[in-house]
Amino acid sequence: MKLVALILVLLIAVMSLITTITPGSRRYNQPNPVAEIGKEIAKPLAQVDQIGPELEKVLDGAGVKLPALSGSKAAKEDLKHVAQDFTGQAFSNQDLPKSNFASSYLSEAQFNEALLDGASLEGATGKGVNFKGARMAKSNLNAVMFVDSDFSGAELREAKARAGNFSGGKFVDADLSFSSLAGANLSNADFRAAYATGASFHSANAADAQFIGADLTGVRFINASLAKANFAGANVKAADFTGAKIHGADFSAAVNLTSEQLTGACASGDTKLPEGVTAPRC
Repeated sequence: MKLVALILVLLIAVMSLITTITPGSRRYNQPNPVAEIGKEIAKPLAQVDQIGPELEKVLDGAGVKLPALSGSKAAKEDLKHVAQDFTGQAFSNQDLPKSNFASSYLSEAQFNEALLDGASLEGATGKGVNFKGARMAKSNLNAVMFVDSDFSGAELREAKARAGNFSGGKFVDADLSFSSLAGANLSNADFRAAYATGASFHSANAADAQFIGADLTGVRFINASLAKANFAGANVKAADFTGAKIHGADFSAAVNLTSEQLTGACASGDTKLPEGVTAPRC
């Protein structure tokens, strides 16, 4: 808007100058009507800087966001890590909050102890990525493929990791509280001593996963595959196992498990349960 206004004012000024100083013109050295028109138009145009912010406020209130210019410094900064090959590169101990690594290749990349709160790694791929001790609260890990990667001691509180592939991953002593791993592949993953209260494993594949000593209070395992998973010493108070397949799972030393929690689960003859706890076979 400002650019158009400035161009219009410039054109009027040029026309005014030509008709005023050109000898032979009927308006030579006389009041210039073009200039007068320019003055009148310039009055509202001079208020563009005032109108712009007010208009933006109105649009924000309506939930409408004006697009940022693609060439802006902020836009370039936000996209510099997108869809890049960072194989084997080191980002250890770096401050990268809200950074955008979407669709990048990160095999063997080092993010240990990095600050990645609010970062987006959506669709990124990589084997053996190191996130040990990284801060990743509210990060976006949806649809990633991080096979055999290490999140030990990482803070993933309220992270979104839906439909990701974390098979063989290590989440030892990680904070997964209120995170979502719905639909994720967590087969053979290690969640020993993890703090995952309030997390969602809805429809996740956690076959052969190790939940030994983990805090799984209020976790939703709805429709999850937990075949041969080990829950020894895990606190499963108020956890929801509705529709979960627990064939061969070991709950024999689980803490706070009740028969009521397993009424909607699907057990088998080799499912191990604490004494007095039962589950339907199917």
